[in-house]
Amino acid sequence: DRQILDTELPLAIPHFALLNALSAPTSRQHQNLSADPLPVEYSDYPAVDSVDGDKSLTVTWLGQSTCFVQMQGLNILTDPIFKRRTVYSWLGPERLRPVPCQLSDLPHPDIVLVSHNHFDHLDIDVVRALANSVTWYVPTGLASWFSGLGVTSVVELDWWAEDTMTVRNRDYIIAATPTQHWSGRNGADSNKSLWSSFLVKTSSASIFHCGDTGYCPVFDQVGAKYGPMSLAILPIGSYEPRWYMCHQHTNPEDAVLIHRDLRAKASVGVHWGTFMMSDEHYLQPPRDLEIAAKKYGLGLEEFIAPQFGKTYVYDL
Repeated sequence: DRQILDTELPLAIPHFALLNALSAPTSRQHQNLSADPLPVEYSDYPAVDSVDGDKSLTVTWLGQSTCFVQMQGLNILTDPIFKRRTVYSWLGPERLRPVPCQLSDLPHPDIVLVSHNHFDHLDIDVVRALANSVTWYVPTGLASWFSGLGVTSVVELDWWAEDTMTVRNRDYIIAATPTQHWSGRNGADSNKSLWSSFLVKTSSASIFHCGDTGYCPVFDQVGAKYGPMSLAILPIGSYEPRWYMCHQHTNPEDAVLIHRDLRAKASVGVHWGTFMMSDEHYLQPPRDLEIAAKKYGLGLEEFIAPQFGKTYVYDL
């Protein structure tokens, strides 16, 4: 029921004025969405011109594992999917909620992080739209799929490999780190390419994009090598039935353990409330996250289940 979903899973409008202000002039939206009245969600936010992009980062959750992140001058898009359904317009689970905005509404990304090639994490229409105008960071074995679409601006990384990228005179380290999952877009390509999480790091900030995973000891190794993290984007949904999902999808308690392993200062929970692909109720992940956060003594805002479309600002 649309009215129930509007109440239980309300949509916010991204803070376009802030996103544009923190983007390089060449990356800003072509549409003047920044001039629209400020949505009520941001009535208590600081004035746009008072936000220092070197001392803060933003994250806007757009559904599933798709986030638009800004960190010290870099625009980052994660596991992009803007489709109504996961596979084609007529095939695959349908979104519970419309996507909060379109790709073209956002400032232009500098890089896109793709954790693996499952349909709900890699939208072919987004690949075609962005093509070689961005740098794609993908796990080992996935670059050939992109090249088949004419996309060659791809950096393929094995686990624990790093790449240094310079954007507007600032250096960023992008590292691929292990997860426990699998890959495939059809029955013939299962596990032919790798799956991974990604870390983007400067000398004073870092964000961690997990993608899909089961809980495993490797996150403590990642935290020991790269922590503490400024912000972690962690999956909290698609975890029931547990006997089947436990090796490939974390539940909220597992996600809290990853948050702790990474030494994350803050985390946002994604991969829930978007496509119904498991047995738990669509509102169970945030409920279970609240229970797990209390169990492990996390602060009130330390690990949140974000609102669709809302832009969150974190101090560095």
